[in-house]
Amino acid sequence: MGYQVFNVGETILLEGEPLSLVTPHGVEKWIEKGVRHSHRYDQVRDPRDGRMKYRCLYEVEGKDVPFVLVNDAGTSDGRVVLFDDKPVS
Repeated sequence: MGYQVFNVGETILLEGEPLSLVTPHGVEKWIEKGVRHSHRYDQVRDPRDGRMKYRCLYEVEGKDVPFVLVNDAGTSDGRVVLFDDKPVS
């Protein structure tokens, strides 16, 4: 069982929520370009082991849909990045 992902225009539905995707490299580019953004963590169930974990959501000024942090598909599996414990911001 994996994440249910559906394309909806420029966003996706991930587990029923409209989200856009961003990689760690994309976040670095935002920082370099001075894009104003914030982040937060919420809890989700890991579809691979069923345990509760944390995912990172970014909100970008001027964008209505939050971005979820995913691994870079070119160097990893492209999945949503999940943390066992809530990272200290």
